[in-house]
Amino acid sequence: MRSENEANGDGRTRVLQIIESLDNRAVESWLLRVFRHSIPEHPQIEWTFFCVLPQAGEFDADVRAAGGRVIHSEHELHDKIAFMTSLRRVMREGRYDILHCHHDIMSAAYLLASTGLPFKKRIVHLHNTALSLPTPNRLKTELVRGPMRQVCLQMADKIVGISGEALESLVGATAHDPARHQVVHYAVDTSRFKISAVDRESFRRELGLSATARLLLFVGRMVDYKNPVFVVDVLEHLARLDSEVVAIFVGAGDQLETVRKAVAQKHLEDRVRLLGFRNDVPDVMLACDVLIWPSREIPKEGLGLGIVEAQAAGLRILMSQSVPLEAVVVSELVEILPLAAGPAAWAERIVKLLERPIPDPEQCLAAVESSSFAMDAGVSGLMALYDLN
Repeated sequence: MRSENEANGDGRTRVLQIIESLDNRAVESWLLRVFRHSIPEHPQIEWTFFCVLPQAGEFDADVRAAGGRVIHSEHELHDKIAFMTSLRRVMREGRYDILHCHHDIMSAAYLLASTGLPFKKRIVHLHNTALSLPTPNRLKTELVRGPMRQVCLQMADKIVGISGEALESLVGATAHDPARHQVVHYAVDTSRFKISAVDRESFRRELGLSATARLLLFVGRMVDYKNPVFVVDVLEHLARLDSEVVAIFVGAGDQLETVRKAVAQKHLEDRVRLLGFRNDVPDVMLACDVLIWPSREIPKEGLGLGIVEAQAAGLRILMSQSVPLEAVVVSELVEILPLAAGPAAWAERIVKLLERPIPDPEQCLAAVESSSFAMDAGVSGLMALYDLN
């Protein structure tokens, strides 16, 4: 372990990023985007990724090839004493300057492991609003959430949210301290949303659909909070209103079979395509007509990065009230409807969206590229946390 963790003595700022694993998840994907784009202009940063999961991640080799360091925990998180002892040893031997924790309220454990060590700055980064913990025991969660929140509030030099909603979930709505509390939006790689790169007719043909099919896209984790079954309910009503609409599901999760059964029960097999996990989500967005985002509204999303990406693709959007409004960059593309309106109302709104002209796709992309979600802005925001701008 020491060979990847020893300080190199070259004067660079050593940052220890604590993440789950280097796999294709929202948090890690964003961090890897910023890592890759920051290397040319900020070589003074030495990036080390400490992965809480012991097993190797999909992008470990890529990070190492780009000059980053990767360390995997020797112990599972539930083996608390061994995990904390091992993490503290990594911190001590690495002589890091900055500790950057990406596990919301769980970051309290990592802060406690750093007690007494000479970090120049400790950062807690909030990517959600739920303040959840990795245990199914609700009583345990309620008992420890308060103390862990206090650890974060007391020990972190900076508390950062991916949105105002995410930040307020920990610090509260009235305790904002601009010196310690900040919002840094996720950076979007807008180069992947060039409209000329996608053949919409070929995409439909590959799915066995007509060239005139109108595609309703659900993208994200297939889990209860993301509410994918609601899309099937909406599609049932849409089938009576528009014979050309087909629902496309992109994502994986424990609700996949539930969705499959709901589709069969409603006899909608010809109108649904379950594509599973895809690495080409920008291309899929560019080929579709409407993004449907029916996430449950309590608690709210940390941000809803897919909403920002859909706007970069010039894709019309119908979303629930789960998404912070700061994610809306091109207001002409976005409609908001509460889940309580019901699937019939959602279907009717989608029909109206499909009839509405959309802004010029290049202008939509330009709007995102000039926003706080642009890559340059995202890199600058992160570097500012490290006092490097």
